[in-house]
Amino acid sequence: MKKFRFKAFLLLCLSFSLYANENTLEIEKLKAQVELLSKKVELRSEDTVLSVGGRIELQSISASPDGSFYAGSIPLKNSSKAEYNQFTMSARESRLWIKTRTPSEHGPIRALVEMDFLGVAGTEVYSNSHGPRMRHAYVEAFGFTFGQTNSTFNSYVTLDTITYAMNNTLVRQPLVRYTIDDNALSYDIAFEQPESTLLDPNGTSIIPKDDKVPDMVTRVRYFSSLTEGSIAFLARYITQNDVKLSDGNSVNSSSSALGWGVNLSIKMKTNALDDIRFDVQYGDGMGRYFAYNAYTAGSINNEGEIKLQTSYGAHIAYRHWWSKKLRSTLALSYAGSKNNLEEINLVALKKINRDAYASQANLLWTPISNLLVGIEHSRAIRHVENEDIGELDMLTLIVRYDF
Repeated sequence: MKKFRFKAFLLLCLSFSLYANENTLEIEKLKAQVELLSKKVELRSEDTVLSVGGRIELQSISASPDGSFYAGSIPLKNSSKAEYNQFTMSARESRLWIKTRTPSEHGPIRALVEMDFLGVAGTEVYSNSHGPRMRHAYVEAFGFTFGQTNSTFNSYVTLDTITYAMNNTLVRQPLVRYTIDDNALSYDIAFEQPESTLLDPNGTSIIPKDDKVPDMVTRVRYFSSLTEGSIAFLARYITQNDVKLSDGNSVNSSSSALGWGVNLSIKMKTNALDDIRFDVQYGDGMGRYFAYNAYTAGSINNEGEIKLQTSYGAHIAYRHWWSKKLRSTLALSYAGSKNNLEEINLVALKKINRDAYASQANLLWTPISNLLVGIEHSRAIRHVENEDIGELDMLTLIVRYDF
C-alpha cells in the first residue's frame, strides 16, 4: 500500500513538472511573438500608445421600392427605375480604425485614421469586394484639430436609429478647429473646406469650383447629468466665375453671396434611462451641410447671378429602455427648401426636391457587451416641385460587433 502511495506521489510530481514545463514553453513562445511584433510595429516614441479597433456590421434590408433613405434619393412613383420588394445584404458599413496617444509636456497628442468599405462597390455576383474609403484622418494637439473629420456644423446629439433622419447634417471634410473645454461648456471655432452646389435653369445641381475662402463654423456645446446639446453657426462665401451650366453654355460673369445657417440639437433625460432628442436647422445657403445635399445652396440664372435658397428641417425622437439590454426609438423628421423657381424651365421641375418626411421605429438589443442586434422600420415621403411624390418603406435588420 505504501509503495502504491509513493508511486502515485511520484506521478503527481511528474505531472506538475510537465505542466510547468509546458507553461514555461508557452510563456517563451508568447515572449518571442511579442518581440517579433514589436520589431514589425515601430513607433517614433516609446511612450506612444497604439490601439486598433473597429466594427463588423451586417445589414439586411428589405425595401419597397429599392432606394436610399435620404431626402433626395427616395424613388418617385412614376420612375421607371423603381423596383418593389427588393432584398439586399451588405457588410460595407464595417469599419477599421487605428489610434495613437503620445504624452507631451503640453498635453497628449492624439491621432486617428478610420476607414469603412463604402467606396467603389464590388460586384454582387461572386466577390462583393467593396473598396475601402477614408472616413477620418486627423491629429489633435493643444486644443487644435488638423485633418479630415466630422464638420463642426454637425449635430452633436444624434438619433439612436439605424437609418438617418431626413434633416441629417452629417458632413466629413478637411478642417482646422480650435476647441476650449470649460467644465460644462465647450467652445469650437473651425475653418473648413469650402464647396458649393447651385441649381441652374435646367434643374441640375452644378458645382462652380470657384472657392475663395474656407467655410467658418462656431459652436457651443453643453453637458450636464440631465441635458446635453449644441448650437452651431455656419458662414459661407459662395461664388462663381465663368461657370459652365449643365447644357454646356458658359456664363461670362462672376457673382457671389454670403450664406449662413444655424443648427440646434438637444437631448434631455425624462425618467430613468429614457430621453427625448430634437434638433432644428434653418439658413440661407446651407446647401450640402443639410439633408445630404438634397437642396442646393442657391440658384444661378443664365446671366450668372447667384440667389441663395432657404432650407429648413427638424426631427424629434423618444428613446425608451425596456430593460438594461433592450431599447427602442421612435423618430419623426422633416426637411425642405424654398427653391428659386422663377427662371427654372418648367420641364425641369420634376428634378427639384421640395421636401421630405420620415418616421423610424426600432428595437435594439445588446445581449452581450459590444454586440448589437436590431430591427427597424423606416418610412419616407418625398415631394418634388412638379407635385410628383416618392414613397419608401424599409425594414432593416442589423448585427454589429465593436472590437
